[in-house]
Amino acid sequence: MKTKLEKAIGDGNIVIPLYILKYFKKLDLNMDEFVFLMYLYNKQDKIDFNPEKIARDLNIDIMEVMGYISVLSDKGYLTLDVIKENDILDEVINLSCFYEKISFLLMDQVDEHKDSNALFKYVESELGRPISATEIETIKSWISNNIDESLIKEGVKIAINDGVYSLKYIDKILFDFKNRGIKTVDEIKSAYNNVNTNSNSSNETLELDDWNWLDDEEEYITN
Repeated sequence: MKTKLEKAIGDGNIVIPLYILKYFKKLDLNMDEFVFLMYLYNKQDKIDFNPEKIARDLNIDIMEVMGYISVLSDKGYLTLDVIKENDILDEVINLSCFYEKISFLLMDQVDEHKDSNALFKYVESELGRPISATEIETIKSWISNNIDESLIKEGVKIAINDGVYSLKYIDKILFDFKNRGIKTVDEIKSAYNNVNTNSNSSNETLELDDWNWLDDEEEYITN
């Protein structure tokens, strides 16, 4: 027989991303704890700690809500934080710990590419910030599309030189490489030199560093 929380999924109140669902067994949670966590996840950024409302939404009693909060806190999936807004103190549920756990799981699962974790760390180092779970999936798509690691790193360098710290921008660069049949770093300059030779009637040439990667409005397509 389905529990009340499992029924909440069937009623369409909770959306579970596939990349989270496939790691369910690694989360050390029973189904009810997982559904409760996904309910919180669906609330996105700011989750007010309001046990009465949560109990109404999930059709459970307040003591059950407090029990799930306690278990998920003990297992390192959430924290209860106090924030101050307009001189008013509010208690909120913070899921940063959960996002961090999912990010680590995503990084650990790319077994077919032994250097992938090093690549993730390289991108984080160059961007000067942690990469999100969505960005990890983007990097994994580059790897699964057989884009050479040296080419990915070159795309990152070009983006940083352009002052852009976005994986979407790097994605544009890599898509442009793929469109031009570029598979190695050595092929980059010759490919763009050929474009200059064929398109410029004057003696002026466009340097690779000056290339406008946003001219191409197509999206990078992954299989």
